[in-house]
Amino acid sequence: MTVTASHHPLAGRRLAVEGRRRVRGVPCLIVRLPDGTPGTVEVAATGTAPVVTEPPVGALLSVEGVRRLRRLLAPSTSGDGGSGT
Repeated sequence: MTVTASHHPLAGRRLAVEGRRRVRGVPCLIVRLPDGTPGTVEVAATGTAPVVTEPPVGALLSVEGVRRLRRLLAPSTSGDGGSGT
């Protein structure tokens, strides 16, 4: 993988990728630094960053949307003994 972000201290360097992880929610690659130690580089600073041309498929629910969904999926206890049938 090559670091492509011009502002990054390792810009232009090719590094061996050893894995992936998130650091404070940011997708990163675990790499072998030039001195042989492991480090992380944000995916966005590399040539492996995906080019997003379409919005992601699916939807995110708000907190209220999750509550409404839970109420819809909860077993009904209105007169049927709570069997859900």
